[in-house]
Amino acid sequence: MIKYLQPTTVEEKMKLMEFVYNNTNSFILNTFGYLWESRLWWCTQPIQVYMEGKEIVGLHAFSVNTKSPGTLKTYYIVTHKNHRGKGIAKKLTMAALKDYKDKCDNYFVNSEQLSDGVEFYKKIFDYQYTLSLNEFRTHDFNFEESIESLLTKWKKENLKRAPKETQTSANQK
Repeated sequence: MIKYLQPTTVEEKMKLMEFVYNNTNSFILNTFGYLWESRLWWCTQPIQVYMEGKEIVGLHAFSVNTKSPGTLKTYYIVTHKNHRGKGIAKKLTMAALKDYKDKCDNYFVNSEQLSDGVEFYKKIFDYQYTLSLNEFRTHDFNFEESIESLLTKWKKENLKRAPKETQTSANQK
């Protein structure tokens, strides 16, 4: 189940920071708590989690800029080490795009060259990206596309994977 959190207590914030810390080896990803705290984003920018029972198995922290053209920007997306490869990051991403498609036109994410996110986002964005040098002297892969385009691709992809009877009923609608 996907839900949004707005932690207000130190304990709630620490739980999210510990999840990121325990499930990544990336220094950059471990800046999550610092960035959200220093920008006062805990209650103003979305933190989306994927839950299995009472356990967090995925976290997606992003910003929503509604100035024209509005942009949804992923800063952190982390999947529990024992749940990788199950499509959790994609489900979180696509849910955010659906939830904010009326407020934002574009989706942007940059992923540091050594992170698992590079290969993940290359697939979502059909291998279209630009490269830039970041402040850590490594390269960022920058991905940007319209939310409408990404949702259309995702819908087509899901129709291809659906059983034939589901495709037929979906085409009749």
